[in-house]
Amino acid sequence: MLLAVVLFVIGILIGWSYTMLVMIATSVLILVGAVILFAFGPGLDMLHGLIVLGYLTAHQSGYLLGAYCSGCYDDKRNRQSPLP
Repeated sequence: MLLAVVLFVIGILIGWSYTMLVMIATSVLILVGAVILFAFGPGLDMLHGLIVLGYLTAHQSGYLLGAYCSGCYDDKRNRQSPLP
């Protein structure tokens, strides 16, 4: 659970600062790392596949929130002042 929170925060930071290509690269890195870890550790079964899916979901939802928030921030920052 703690790892999912960390991945969510990392996703927010990536969404705030970088493009989708960085998100794809980090998602592939998480997927390959988790599959290798579970394949050589306790074994790769349905439960561990769902755990990996949960990690990827947390990471990608963090990216979506970060990208949305950075878009709102950019819109507010680039808006003209109502004052003359």
